[in-house]
Amino acid sequence: MGSLMVLPGAALADVKVYGRFNVGLDGQKDEIGLDSKEGSTTWRLQDQNNSSRLGFKGSHDIGMGDMSVIYQLEYGTNPDGSESDEFSERNIFMGLQGAFGTAKVGKFDTPVKEIGSKADQFNDESIGDITNLMVGETRANNMIQYNTPKLGNLVTLTAAVAPGEGREALDNANDEDNGVADTYYASAELEQGPFYAAVAYAGDQAGSLKFDGSTVGVDILRATVAVELMEALEIGALYQQAKGIDQDNGVQGGDAEETSWLGSIAYSYEAFKFKVQYGQTSGDQTDIDRTELAVGIDYKLSKALTAQAYYVTYEDEGRTVGGIDDPQTDSYGLGLVFKF
Repeated sequence: MGSLMVLPGAALADVKVYGRFNVGLDGQKDEIGLDSKEGSTTWRLQDQNNSSRLGFKGSHDIGMGDMSVIYQLEYGTNPDGSESDEFSERNIFMGLQGAFGTAKVGKFDTPVKEIGSKADQFNDESIGDITNLMVGETRANNMIQYNTPKLGNLVTLTAAVAPGEGREALDNANDEDNGVADTYYASAELEQGPFYAAVAYAGDQAGSLKFDGSTVGVDILRATVAVELMEALEIGALYQQAKGIDQDNGVQGGDAEETSWLGSIAYSYEAFKFKVQYGQTSGDQTDIDRTELAVGIDYKLSKALTAQAYYVTYEDEGRTVGGIDDPQTDSYGLGLVFKF
């Protein structure tokens, strides 16, 4: 009985509990409808939950060379209690890791989304996250992914697939996708000291473009560059092309295409971090241009606690929403981020 009581504690010894609570208060006028489908033409004050989360992760040596089992269970939380579901699934997976690299299965960020975070200074923060600017910020179910070890201490390659599981085929509405690799991803990341560069591709990913026509699926090519200078200055850039898929006997989306780009810069001085980013997505068919400008200041109160202030604005030039030409979404706010 004594040994049985010890085992659970030993098993939990390698588990790390972590979390992030990011809450705030912001004022918003949302003519585009980024934060709500119906949009808003008047200013309103609201509490804000910005990707708060609670997670468990760890590894376990299985006694076969340097191989170990890795796992992660991460859930989004709603600390303000304003939503019906207090918890939602984020990155949840199990895999094997060793000298051969890492293989894992589950639900997690796609390689395209992963490389985007390097240039997005407002990642998971308020309405400034680039998910409102461009497609590709996807966390996919039933992913099977392999990452090489860092080759030459410089480059990491990634390949991933996701089965269609009987979905309506993206290329023919009269067929079903039942293969193992109906959606596929690949990426190459180069990292050397303060310099980072990456390219990633998503093929036959279900979903639509932001506004350049209705599509059932998209192909995405994304490239990212980021550099940190003097341990204080961060510069990032992102370029992306997303193209709709033609579906026989269904939605003809092959002519729909969106081109996106983003530039960001941040400067840290003592406890302050000043950050700015500007980006645009242009629709090939609709001639709509969505621009984003985000400005923010972070102040580190302690190692775990950061106060934030921000202003974010979007404009859809060439678009009419609810009778409003060239609608805008503006948001300003204050927030607190606590990490553990």
